Amino acid sequence: MTRIVRYIDDPVSFFFWDIDEVVVFATFMVMGILTDTLTYLIVIGVILSFTLSKVKQSRAEGFFMHILYWFGFYKLRGVLPAISGNLWSKPR
Repeated sequence: MTRIVRYIDDPVSFFFWDIDEVVVFATFMVMGILTDTLTYLIVIGVILSFTLSKVKQSRAEGFFMHILYWFGFYKLRGVLPAISGNLWSKPR
C-alpha cells in the first residue's frame, strides 16, 4: 500500500510555529545574546511571533507577500518586465 502524505502543501514548521514566526523569534534571541539583554528580547520575540501568527490567521493567504511587493522587497515571477515595473514612471 502506498502512503500518501496528507500535509504536503503546508508551510514549513518548527514544532508548532511556522518558519516565518521562528525567524522573528530567533532574530530577537540572537540580538538578545549579542546585546546581553536575552530575557527582555526573548519576551519581545515571543510576543511578536504570537502577534504575527494572529495577524496571519486574520488575513488572506499571501497578504505579507503583497505587502513586500508593495514596498519593493519582492518582485513578481512569471510576469513580463513591462507589466511588473512601475506603472507611473515616465516612458523612455
